[in-house]
Amino acid sequence: MTNDRRTFLNRVGLAGGALVVGPTTVSWTTTATASEDDARVSGTISYFGEPVEDAVASVGPNSDTTDEDGTYEIVIDAAELEGDEVGKIGSTVLEVSADGYADERRAVAVAPGGSITADVSLEREWGDDVGELQVYATEVGGGETIPCRVRVYGDDEYYADAPEGAIPDSSTWSRGFRVSEGWWEVRVSDAPGYDDGYAEVYVAAGTSELAWVELEEGDREIPETGRLRGIVTDEDGDPIENAGLRVGGKSFTTDGNGEFETDLEHGRHSVVAVADGYDVRRGTVTVRFGRTTELAVSLEST
Repeated sequence: MTNDRRTFLNRVGLAGGALVVGPTTVSWTTTATASEDDARVSGTISYFGEPVEDAVASVGPNSDTTDEDGTYEIVIDAAELEGDEVGKIGSTVLEVSADGYADERRAVAVAPGGSITADVSLEREWGDDVGELQVYATEVGGGETIPCRVRVYGDDEYYADAPEGAIPDSSTWSRGFRVSEGWWEVRVSDAPGYDDGYAEVYVAAGTSELAWVELEEGDREIPETGRLRGIVTDEDGDPIENAGLRVGGKSFTTDGNGEFETDLEHGRHSVVAVADGYDVRRGTVTVRFGRTTELAVSLEST
C-alpha cells in the first residue's frame, strides 16, 4: 500500500445499491374490513419503484410511519368520518411526507367499515441549505481505497477524479462535495479491474455524510444515461401508432404497437406527446442513470 492511499476496514456505511427498478404506480381498490367501526387506509410509499422507509402517511390526526418495505396502515375511528359517503371522492385527504422528498396529497373516500389501498410514488427534492458528501471506494468488505472517478447526482451533478480512492483525499482536497440537503446518488467508475459502483446517501443540512462504495472485481460499467420506454394509448387503452414525443431535447415516434424507447441524460425531463386527432399531452418524467423508466401516456380525442 502506498503512503497516499487510505485503508478502510469494516466501517459501517452505505454499500452499493441494486440497479433494478420497476414502474411506479398509484392504485386504488376498495374492500370490506373486519371491524365494523373502523376505516382503514393502507398501501406502499415508493420512489422510482423502491420502498421509502420512515415516510409519514396521515389522514387528519391519524398517521403511520413506513418501515423498510415502505408499507403503512392508518386506522380511522368511525366517529371521525361522520357524514362521509362511500365513494365520495375528496371527503378525506391522505398526506405523505418524508425527508428529502416533496410532500404528496391524495384525495381518498373512506367510510365506517371501509378500506382503501393507496400506493403513492414520491418525487425527491432538495433544500436550500448545504452539507458535505464524502466518498470512499474500496473492495467489498473494506481495505485499501481504490483510485477511481466519482460522479454524484442530485439537484445538480458533480464529478472529480479520486487518485487515492477517496474524496477528500490527503493531498488535494480539504473537504468533500458541498451539496444541497437531500438524497444524493454516487457513481464510481474507471477503477481498473473493478466493476462500476453505486451508493445513495441522505445529506442533512450542516452535516458531513459518507458514501462508502464497495467495488467488485470485473469490468461491468454503469451507463451515464438512463433508458426511457413506454407506450402511448388512447382513452380506451388502444395503442397509437406514429404518435410524436419530445422528451427533453429528443424527438421520436411510436412504433406500430404504440411503443417507444430511447436513452436520456440522468435527470428530470419535460414530455410533450402529440398525435393526429388527439389533444396534446404535457408532463414530466425522471430518468436515472443505469435504470429503465417506464412511462405510459394516455391521449384524449379532440
